[in-house]
Amino acid sequence: MSFNTNCENAEEANDRFMAGVMACLPTMPGYWSIGMAAGAIGTLSGFSLLHTTLLAAGLYAGSAHFLFYSLWAAGAESASVILSVALVNMRYLLMSSALSIWFRQSTALQKLIGGVLLTDETFGVAVQHATRHGALPFPWLLGLNISAWLNWIVACVTGAWLATALPPFLMEGLGFSLVSMFVGLLVMTWYASQRKLPETVAIFAAILITLTTASHLGTHLVVIVAAMLSATVATFVLRIISKREK
Repeated sequence: MSFNTNCENAEEANDRFMAGVMACLPTMPGYWSIGMAAGAIGTLSGFSLLHTTLLAAGLYAGSAHFLFYSLWAAGAESASVILSVALVNMRYLLMSSALSIWFRQSTALQKLIGGVLLTDETFGVAVQHATRHGALPFPWLLGLNISAWLNWIVACVTGAWLATALPPFLMEGLGFSLVSMFVGLLVMTWYASQRKLPETVAIFAAILITLTTASHLGTHLVVIVAAMLSATVATFVLRIISKREK
């Protein structure tokens, strides 16, 4: 009886894991587009294929990758790079907290694994699944997260390898790609936003703060100060808008 029950539980867990893998498939093209760009920019920033692979596995966040490479290329100090990446990734604490209502019966290890491997894309898929089914089984979330994580690593490694295969003159000509990638991501984020006013305020605030502090602070501090203050200003604007709509 116990053996049959264990087999049924294992089979059910495997089915849920595979269902999570299938749920990840629609998001994979997005990982490839950003992951290949991140890997290529890592090569352009002077990182080896091994270093890019390790960074893709350990720093599992697209925006943090671009921020890391840009600060490193600008010669920022290690402490500034670590602090900036940590600030960018703070949103994952909020995402994990939002999913915690479906994790009350999970173990501490399961909660840790589910939170560490969470991304913007997997968060959206997980919320839809939990809202539709009223539950978020750990095997399902593990299948979703593992698939996305491995896909991200392969995409970054592929982009880095393709960049190393380019001839030297073309590599030098692609030096603008880091800045252009940031501008492109910024424009796409602004265009896709439902509330463009807070994002517009944040952009202009960041530009203004950068221009006024660039001559007084180092590059690494300017990035941190501009990011924090512009986000704060945008938050106040969003709160004002929300109060007026009530």
